[in-house]
Amino acid sequence: MSAGNQGVLTNERVANLHVLRGAVEARRELACELIERRGVTWISVARFGGSGRLVLVGCDFVREAWWFTWQDGRPIAPVRDVEGVIAMLVRELA
Repeated sequence: MSAGNQGVLTNERVANLHVLRGAVEARRELACELIERRGVTWISVARFGGSGRLVLVGCDFVREAWWFTWQDGRPIAPVRDVEGVIAMLVRELA
């Protein structure tokens, strides 16, 4: 990847995370915050009334498409499947 593409990838990553953030914020049982760690943007998600456990969700270009990913890099779902990601987060934080 060239240095010129890095900004484009970063912008797409952040734009996808903003879409997911909006969907998470629309759920009464979930709370989230956009954070940055070591120059990478993530969404930190928690469940209201839960154990206080947080999960970090990222967004990476995997298999020639954008995917939401767990903190360890495992894919959750393609970015077009926001509702599927929300369902996974609800199960993970139950």
